[in-house]
Amino acid sequence: MLTDSLKAMVNEFWSLSGPILRDFPDMWTYLGNMRNVIFTAFSLLFVATVSSIIVGLLQTRFLFAPKALKFDLNRVNPVEGMKRIFSMRSVMELLKSIFKVVIVGYVGFSVLKKAWDMLHLMPQMDTLESMQIIKSLGLELAIKMGILLVVLGAIDYFYQRWEYERNIKMTKREVKEEYKDIEGHPEVKRKQREKMVQLMRQRMMYEVPKADVVITNPVHFAVALKYDTQTMGAPRVVAKGKDLIAQRIKQIAEENGIPIVRNPSLARMLYYSVELGDEIPERFYRVVAEVLAHVYTMR
Repeated sequence: MLTDSLKAMVNEFWSLSGPILRDFPDMWTYLGNMRNVIFTAFSLLFVATVSSIIVGLLQTRFLFAPKALKFDLNRVNPVEGMKRIFSMRSVMELLKSIFKVVIVGYVGFSVLKKAWDMLHLMPQMDTLESMQIIKSLGLELAIKMGILLVVLGAIDYFYQRWEYERNIKMTKREVKEEYKDIEGHPEVKRKQREKMVQLMRQRMMYEVPKADVVITNPVHFAVALKYDTQTMGAPRVVAKGKDLIAQRIKQIAEENGIPIVRNPSLARMLYYSVELGDEIPERFYRVVAEVLAHVYTMR
């Protein structure tokens, strides 16, 4: 449609004589005949604009950010503007634009260079032949540049995706700060652990007077055991400690008349093998039973 309108307009223009062109009403009528050309051109421009908007939405996954439209004084700040102009992103965008212009210009120049001899002969041709040459050149340019722009657009799309994914990644410092916000500050967590350990020790010390026996390595380890045939399947560790805590367990046991049995190897194995509040494993049944039998006999 655009080619036909242009051909009709050129034919009409070249058929006009000098006196007619100097007549204003006739010239105004001729310009009115250009409406088809203008309408077709604006239609193509509208299609190109809509296509650009759709491609942009696809690249951003239909992301709409109304906050970006808010007024910000930093946008009119000359210092911030210079930083944006000379930033690495701006340099990359400039290099990409230059590369695109060079590639597109080279393709267009190669097409015109190939048809340069034919273009020289156009003044000697009639209107129809000239329009056919222009039409073929325009079609060839449109196809080659269209394919080239699609390829460049695809490359730019994947580059933008890669850059976006890279920019949203957090640095090690940001990861640490986020971890602090979620899990709490390490200093606060350390104090919380210390408080929990202190409470567990206090609760453990309250259980020592209820124990049946305290097995010790005289200096380093102390493990308090309790066995209730009605509620327990095996003796249970109700308190255990090392060094100063072991001395404190033995002190509380002596104050409350709890038997203290010296068995360094058993005390060490129970301390490392059994968690606080758990029943002893089966491999300790025999030796612990002997200890408890000895305690019950003493009682």
